[in-house]
Amino acid sequence: MAKIPIIISLDVHTHVYQDKLNEVPVWIEKTLRVLDDISIKSSFFFPAECAEQMPREVRMILDEGHEIGCHSLTHKPDEQYNTMPFDNQKNKLSEAKKRIEEVTMKEIVSFRAPVFRLNGNTIRALDEVGFKIDSSVCPQRLGIFSSDITNIGWLFAPRKPYHPSYDSPFTRGNALLWEVPVSSFIVPFMANVGMAFGRMIEKLFFKFLHIESTMFNNPIVYLFHPEDLEENRETLQYKFHWNHLLPSKSHGFKVRYALYNRNHNPKKTSENIISLLKTIKNQNNINFLTCEQMIPLLENKREQ
Repeated sequence: MAKIPIIISLDVHTHVYQDKLNEVPVWIEKTLRVLDDISIKSSFFFPAECAEQMPREVRMILDEGHEIGCHSLTHKPDEQYNTMPFDNQKNKLSEAKKRIEEVTMKEIVSFRAPVFRLNGNTIRALDEVGFKIDSSVCPQRLGIFSSDITNIGWLFAPRKPYHPSYDSPFTRGNALLWEVPVSSFIVPFMANVGMAFGRMIEKLFFKFLHIESTMFNNPIVYLFHPEDLEENRETLQYKFHWNHLLPSKSHGFKVRYALYNRNHNPKKTSENIISLLKTIKNQNNINFLTCEQMIPLLENKREQ
């Protein structure tokens, strides 16, 4: 039986932690210790601005055998690729790739769009700039549980890696790069699932994905953030307002944050993630890969 590819991916942010920039490197170092303890190699997606702020940590990540991917230029609200003109997208992606490569001194081939927002022009721009993998699509995710509530493309997106279309990232096409979707069903396979529904549901979600992958040989892509492992991190308590029941263009239905906040004890979140990673590691037929390491595997399958 072929081993199931497992991609553990992390999105690194500093744009929301401008008052805690000194803490982000601490979170990254703890994450590296956890991954090393479990013997997992991962893909870390950095905005270019963030990579420039912490070149030492970027170097540590690479030296330990992990991958650095691109998470756009700054990840600020003006970087919503699903509404951005093609030329703007290409310019931002080109600049982001160049600036991260100046930090890493190696080619960057993987991309994830901020808050998963992209369109067909994003795929074309990624191709023209030289990316080889995108991991921004969440197949069969319901938009109501995201900030992008009008996105119905997710519902029909392929669950296995595919070459997307220049008309839509959610359909097969002739792009050169590969789309490697984040594992999803109703909700994405992220640490947020544990925050909202608890450890048992998160592990059941993995078992469902594992059964599916055993049958169809889909890779499983999990996502969390370095700060999710910080047990003593300060968290904001959700406060309900009636307007949270109304959709917002930038945040969707804000009332969904009540779900995440209900079980969001930082210590418990950290323990849940580590427990899940160990559960995944203990499966017999899995193979941890980075996004970059998926490329030859996908190309070989296409040639067969």
